[in-house]
Amino acid sequence: MNVFERVTIIGVGLIGGSLGMAIRARGLAREVVGVTRTESSIPLALARRAIDRGITDPVAGVRGADLVVLAVPPDQVVPLARRVWPNLRATAIVTDVASVKGEIVRAVEPLMASEGGAQFLGGHPMAGNEGQGITAAEADLFEQRAYLLTPTPRTPHAPVERLAGLARALGAIPVTMSPEEHDDSVAMVSHLPYLVAAALMSAGVRAVPSAGPSFLSATRVAGSPVPLWAQICRLNREPIHNALRAFREELARLEAAIEDGDRLDSLLEAARQARLRLGAASGDKGSK
Repeated sequence: MNVFERVTIIGVGLIGGSLGMAIRARGLAREVVGVTRTESSIPLALARRAIDRGITDPVAGVRGADLVVLAVPPDQVVPLARRVWPNLRATAIVTDVASVKGEIVRAVEPLMASEGGAQFLGGHPMAGNEGQGITAAEADLFEQRAYLLTPTPRTPHAPVERLAGLARALGAIPVTMSPEEHDDSVAMVSHLPYLVAAALMSAGVRAVPSAGPSFLSATRVAGSPVPLWAQICRLNREPIHNALRAFREELARLEAAIEDGDRLDSLLEAARQARLRLGAASGDKGSK
């Protein structure tokens, strides 16, 4: 079942490589073209079955593609889109995988009014691990994970349907929301957990030799590449500030409850029940 004839993935790293592996493993495209920064990266991407052929020139790489995935760091998405746009076929769909959407969508959408007719739809698979590069890529990375799509009133219906179909074919769960809703949501469920893990790691560094499973699990994401997270924090500054403010308020409630003891059980039980509901909804059994 070929959802697309040719898919070009610019940036064959963790997410781009996993996407290529998943598309090829499921027969969702006749050809997957990978665009890498250096020619030396191409043999590894081929060996991992993430691409059918590789190239280092993004402009040449997008020619003839039905779907172009900009799987590059967030601050590279907009300049890259502007660079390749004049070379896209009229029916092409362009998407990205960045963890921030508002700023990117506002900058890229005006390109749709230019010559050519290609369409842009922001995308963000809620999947990943602490690795980086094609060596960390996994063909099943997207299974049972939310795949966020961020159309605006300017987005035609067809790209939304096609990318939602691709997400389902990858085993993911397509979820549609506005770019602003996206940035508010991921600030709480993705960006805040990273910052909390980093803070917890810093606060507990002296106790690390005695760390047990709870500490290791809670700080796992702190091992992720710093340059990417620094970009995300800069690009999604206001929603992250709001998430941090809400978290500080919850910490204050817990601190007060520990002090007087009256409300502690109810607060912790409310959190436990919320986590159980989340686990049931997501299929995650969680941990004790």
